[in-house]
Amino acid sequence: MGKYIVELNESCRRNSIENKARNLIFLMKTRVNVPSSWACDWAAQESFLLEQSTIIDKLKTELTEIIRPNVSYAVRSSANTEDGDQFSFAGQFQSFLNVQGVDEVIKAIIDVWNSASSPTLQNYMADNNIQQTVKMGVIIQEMVKSVYSGVSFSKNPLTGLSEIIVEANLGLGNNTNQATPLRWVNKWGEWLEEASDKDVSRDLIKEVVYKTKEIAKIYGTAVDIEWAYDGDKLYFLQVRKITAADVAIYSNRISKEMLPGIIKPLVYSVNTTLVNYQWVNILTRLAGNHSITPESLTGHFFYRAYFNMATFGRVFEKLGMPYESLELMMGLENEGSDKPKFHMGAKTIKLLPRFIRFFFSFMRIESQFNRQVSRKIDEFRLSNKNIQESTSIEQLWQHTQSIFDDMKPVVYFNIVLPMFAMMYNKFLTSQLQKSGVDIRNIDLSHIRANALEYSPHTALHNLNTKYFNQYVIDHKAIEQDINDFLDQFGHFSDSGNDFSSKPWREDPQLIKRMIETTTAQQSENSDKINYDSIQLPWTQRWFINIIFRRTSRFAVHREAISYIYTYGYGRFRTIFIKMGEYFVNSDIIEQPEDIFYLYYDEVRNIVQTGSKTKMHALIEDRKQQITLVQDVSLPELIFGNQQPPIVNEELQEYKGIPTSLGTYTGEARVLMGLSEFEKLKQGDILVIPYSDVGWTPLFSKAKAVVSESGGMLSHSSIIAREYHIPAVVSVKGACNIKDGTILTVNGYTGQIEIVKKAED
Repeated sequence: MGKYIVELNESCRRNSIENKARNLIFLMKTRVNVPSSWACDWAAQESFLLEQSTIIDKLKTELTEIIRPNVSYAVRSSANTEDGDQFSFAGQFQSFLNVQGVDEVIKAIIDVWNSASSPTLQNYMADNNIQQTVKMGVIIQEMVKSVYSGVSFSKNPLTGLSEIIVEANLGLGNNTNQATPLRWVNKWGEWLEEASDKDVSRDLIKEVVYKTKEIAKIYGTAVDIEWAYDGDKLYFLQVRKITAADVAIYSNRISKEMLPGIIKPLVYSVNTTLVNYQWVNILTRLAGNHSITPESLTGHFFYRAYFNMATFGRVFEKLGMPYESLELMMGLENEGSDKPKFHMGAKTIKLLPRFIRFFFSFMRIESQFNRQVSRKIDEFRLSNKNIQESTSIEQLWQHTQSIFDDMKPVVYFNIVLPMFAMMYNKFLTSQLQKSGVDIRNIDLSHIRANALEYSPHTALHNLNTKYFNQYVIDHKAIEQDINDFLDQFGHFSDSGNDFSSKPWREDPQLIKRMIETTTAQQSENSDKINYDSIQLPWTQRWFINIIFRRTSRFAVHREAISYIYTYGYGRFRTIFIKMGEYFVNSDIIEQPEDIFYLYYDEVRNIVQTGSKTKMHALIEDRKQQITLVQDVSLPELIFGNQQPPIVNEELQEYKGIPTSLGTYTGEARVLMGLSEFEKLKQGDILVIPYSDVGWTPLFSKAKAVVSESGGMLSHSSIIAREYHIPAVVSVKGACNIKDGTILTVNGYTGQIEIVKKAED
């Protein structure tokens, strides 16, 4: 054959130089700076095994025309197995830096060839069941006299999140005195993490971030890159596809909003069975992946629910959307100045017909909702009556199965409608921002008026107003009003997704105490802007009007489906409490509520087999475990299916998503449930673990709200905007703040400053 050594450039077409060399050619085509580079064909290695001296002489002849005296070179492997879709073979082959002279380059090439048969490599291939024969090409690249060098990743290789990570070291990066590299993390134009070293130019890191993003976009997938900076120019030395392990990545950001707090075993297993089934249906319709199972979507760690974001992320990326699209749609992600955009690649085009069908089915979502679900309450009332009249555990079990069936469409709409509400709200927000209007300043009282029948907020406010200023309360009248209130809203509780939580109808005295002791607070609308008075360009007014009307309608739909879902889902409590009474009579458990500490499969086994096995010790053990993790600070992300050790760290700085404008300084009061409402004093800052419609009665006293969960359209955010008090949500560790701590809540920036710590 011809020459073994080929110069790498845009016109190079040699096939036997393998992935690493072809990736360098790709970099050259993207018009970034790449040091002069050559590749040694893997045929040279094959010939070397047969006739060493002849091949060495031929290489020497070819390299003499290339290698310059007093210039250093890097000699690296470029095997056919490297930088593939599944395995990178990182660190498995030899690499040499600062090699000078033809003889030393040849020696380095031979050492690279020899590493293709090393015991370490054989073990690596055996461990990963790789049967492929290694064909070894070699890269020869001029060294950059680096002031700084490092690596960058177009996405987080551990989590899959859309974060550009840059790491840098002095010089070549092999300085043992600087074992920990400097690190920067940029997400959508915002810096999440910055190195403290001021000697590294921010402009240099910005350029690395920008180029990394552009290279990944052209490459068509996430990449990691090696780079070097000589004090004048930025060079790119290597690029490869990120090969991340197929590991579950669990996040509690969404679950803190949807399934918050301690989740007892029965609640977790019933809820995930009910809800995950619909998620699998949605994801399968979108991506056509029939391998997704309900069990793979969530995890139960520290008796809290976690969502497997890796599964969701892979589906969204197939559709050309950001990995975090689910959290974006729910308003739990700050988008930054460089907002992610829909990107249609080759894989996306294949899914386009499926996506179009799914999209048009979504366009009929309102009519489907009105036809299938909106009248479900009457069915649920009849179902409740039948459950109450059941006389055997077998009948109760049949009712359980019926609930799973009749709740399927309700669960589906309870997933989809809030997403539509979020998307329309975000779209309207962006359109209004172009005209200099902040949606948080617009009067949306018409939405509240249209959703009166679904929200207890106004009804309770009216009762407060009716009875608070009376010197003599008509107890008969108030009892009747409370009964009417509970008939409409008695299925609400601290958490609508937790049927072990006692609903209001089981504690009417709580409502009575609130009516008698809570100060009614009028909502002022004088500083709000009427939508019709906003000056919009006439070319856009008609379009924005459509979006405004849809945003308003879906905000009401969101309240309606939440009300219907909570009512229907709450029937599980009635059933399982009655089952618990049967279990108590059989001495399986000690009290009816203990049934919530059993998993659904365990309950089913008892019912279907007639088992009389005592569960006292198991339940007691689970109660103790829950007590141990009740107040710990939980990791936001968990990798794999093993529960990690608890690291309890006290946060001193707090930051979240601002969802209601304003600032306020006052005492923090942490309430873990509505039953603690008497702790809250007029003017306090209300700190809560999550958002639910059941928390709304607390807002009449609070002057600011801080929540560990939630987004722009969570209940706490909506009510805070109605009361014109600042709110910051998705604040990690907020409930670790001690009562009496003086805080300043900034509803513009999301910052929460500790002004003065609480006295012990």
